[in-house]
Amino acid sequence: MDLRMSVEAGVAIVTLDRPEKKNAINLAMREALFERFAEIEADDDIRAVLLTGAGSDFSAGADIAEMGGGGVAGSIARMRSVHRMVNAVALTDKPVVAAVEGLCLGVAWSLALASDFVIAGASARFRFAFRHLGLAPDGAAPLLLTEMIGLQQAKELIYTGRFLGATEAASLGLVLRTVPDDEVQADALRFASDLATGPTLALTRAKRMFRAARTQGFEQALATEADIQPMIAQSDDYSEGRAAFAERREPQFRGR
Repeated sequence: MDLRMSVEAGVAIVTLDRPEKKNAINLAMREALFERFAEIEADDDIRAVLLTGAGSDFSAGADIAEMGGGGVAGSIARMRSVHRMVNAVALTDKPVVAAVEGLCLGVAWSLALASDFVIAGASARFRFAFRHLGLAPDGAAPLLLTEMIGLQQAKELIYTGRFLGATEAASLGLVLRTVPDDEVQADALRFASDLATGPTLALTRAKRMFRAARTQGFEQALATEADIQPMIAQSDDYSEGRAAFAERREPQFRGR
């Protein structure tokens, strides 16, 4: 199997595991990633996700050996598999932390951008190389980039297909922070573990609010809050948070 998943203290660790091919994502991996994230979404004991790659690279993107063939119908089928995979990461209610070392190319970069946070090693190199293959971008790359860095800079990265190093990615806000390569996995796991101990209902609803904000005006955003906040105020986590604040101690959230 070219995709591994384990669960550690409420964190699902999902690993692209094809290091001999720089974790290039083939069709089987796309379907497996979709299935694993469906399992994660349905499991209340999983409260955060760490997405990473085996070996020295996150992923070289889609497996070029599987591109082409099958005519228009084959291309449509491949695009559907890409969309299922990216949607699975983008639309999960659980917070997702991507730990990126080495290459992070094409649709793999879309997976990282679709995560909530990216922690990058010094060796991380990002690239959307669609132009070099004569292809338009996929994986919602234009949308994800534009939301994070603005239209003109997003176009520059897509149109030129150039590499972006970890330092520049951090300066543009495309990664949360950079750390030495030998600290990436541990740092990302610590961060994901901290999220997993948080008030799960509140964090998942906040994530939904961020998604909705893409298409909302100010009044709609307030209406969403009015729908969500009264329900969260009845949660066990909110009761625990209030008690911990009053007692001047750290809260022990249970995700309920």
